[in-house]
Amino acid sequence: MSSPGDAGRVDFGFLDRLAAGDRGLMREVLEIFLEEAEGWKARLGDGRGPEAADVIHTLKGSGRAVGAHALGDLCEDWEMGEFEEVDGILLELAQAEAEIRDWLAG
Repeated sequence: MSSPGDAGRVDFGFLDRLAAGDRGLMREVLEIFLEEAEGWKARLGDGRGPEAADVIHTLKGSGRAVGAHALGDLCEDWEMGEFEEVDGILLELAQAEAEIRDWLAG
C-alpha cells in the first residue's frame, strides 16, 4: 500500500491531509471516484459529444479532489483549448484508477 507521501499519479498525502488522517474517509472518497469514473468514461466517449465539456470539467475537479493533480491539469488544458483529443485524459484517468485500486487493495 502506498503511504500518504509516495510520489505517483495520485497524491495520497494530499487526500490524507484533506481527510484529516481518516483512512476510512479516504477509502470512501476513492471508492466513489472509481465508481464515478466508469460513468465519466462512458459519457466522454471520443470527446466530441455534447457532454464532453461537462464531463471534463467534472473530471478536473474530482481528480484534483482525490489528489490526481495531473489529471486535473490535463482537463484544465483541454478546457482552455490547448488540445481537442481526449486520449491523454483517458490515459491519465486510467493510470490514476490503477493507483487508487492498488492503494485500496493494500
